[in-house]
Amino acid sequence: MIWLVLYILLLFSIGFQHWFRHRNAPLGDFVVYDRQAGSFSVGMSLVALAFGASSVFGLAGYAYQYNLNALWWTFSGAIFLVVLAYTFLDTIWSVKGYTIGDIIARVFGDNIRFLVSAVLFLAWLMVLAGQIIAGGNLLTQFLGDETFAYALFTFIFTVYTLLIGQASTVKTSFLQVIVMVAGLALLLGLCLSTTPAGVETRPPMDLHFGFDEAFSFTLFLGVFVPVGLSYLFGPDMYSRVFIARDIHSARRGLLLASALIVLISLLIVFIGILAKGLAVVPKPDLTIQTLVNQFFSGQLADFVLVALLSIPLSGADIILITTGTLLGRDVITHGLRVMSYPPDDPAQVWIIRGCMILAAVLATLFALRLKAIIPSLLIAYKVFSIGIVPLLFVSLLSIRRGAALAVAGPVNRLVAVYLLLSSLSVLLVELKFIPWTLPNYNLYLLLGNTMLLALLLRLGGHRLGSRLSVR
Repeated sequence: MIWLVLYILLLFSIGFQHWFRHRNAPLGDFVVYDRQAGSFSVGMSLVALAFGASSVFGLAGYAYQYNLNALWWTFSGAIFLVVLAYTFLDTIWSVKGYTIGDIIARVFGDNIRFLVSAVLFLAWLMVLAGQIIAGGNLLTQFLGDETFAYALFTFIFTVYTLLIGQASTVKTSFLQVIVMVAGLALLLGLCLSTTPAGVETRPPMDLHFGFDEAFSFTLFLGVFVPVGLSYLFGPDMYSRVFIARDIHSARRGLLLASALIVLISLLIVFIGILAKGLAVVPKPDLTIQTLVNQFFSGQLADFVLVALLSIPLSGADIILITTGTLLGRDVITHGLRVMSYPPDDPAQVWIIRGCMILAAVLATLFALRLKAIIPSLLIAYKVFSIGIVPLLFVSLLSIRRGAALAVAGPVNRLVAVYLLLSSLSVLLVELKFIPWTLPNYNLYLLLGNTMLLALLLRLGGHRLGSRLSVR
């Protein structure tokens, strides 16, 4: 228990020290680190984000269930990061925005950004809930009480992130990645050196990769497409691009992160596969915690669990800032401007802090309800891929072609209706309020929405062009 107390005190001391030095930090410093991050910082913060709750605890659990097929959870992200580096990266960085709503606003206007950011805020609460589930499960090992453990984990990352802002995600990423890899390497070494009970020599590792009864093609599509699109178009991924000092730093950071994601994923997946013959896991998400409890005891076990706590913390702080900015800047601040009460930059920082607190509370409630890491994240990714990705994709294409701010009013209204209905329907289906069992329905809806938006934007551009020619 002493290690947990010391770790919390260390995080809070870093937070308060930064607070006293930069208590009046402007909006750009708090949200995008004043766009000062180099390629190494961008890459490390991406790796820390990618290996939050789902890509460590959830990935190990997937490996326990699906063997090497679990790699698709993170390989999809690594693949799409490379795609991002050589497709839309220049366009994203040129916007110099704070959220992906700024990209969409270039084409569809501020009112659509308001709507997009409101939907994204709700969806990304599920992503934040995934981090809380992982951290809460770890703290339950110390505290016994699950509800209190979830609440304490939320309190830890919320306090120091409120104080530090985006600087916390940049300055601590490398340390978090090093601690994570060292702990996982130690755990893998113990798994390899331990002989399963009841046998004299370790049997060959059972490895298989490909579709089977457990890992079907439908399950593959349900993982690869939503997760991959969340890397190609994700708001937290774009937040890493927005903090880069230049386009070259952003691109090198993406490529570095992609390579490290592949290597670290292999490390985690082998741990999950080996766990199958070494331990009886009560539920897949607890694979790593179960192994730690089996191999370590006393103060050493507490120390290892505290080290593992840095994994969900590394993603939770980034996601908390992203959700707080979406609601505070793009929704509430926009509403105040419409009512002729535009807040200045310091006021916006405090609004964002208030929204971060609200997001932390709501995400904790979702975490206590869902209690499963990857399913909670997949809900967010499906809502995002169907309701936001088509809008963002069309916006990026339009900006590249110089057609920004060129959509007629009727098109805006149709887009708003589309976004509300498609996103709401997906959320209700995933939460089981609407009984819908069509396989891969989200992929069909994604394709249809993208085609519809492309058609609407094309018609809107033609109408606008005819008006300009008449003038």
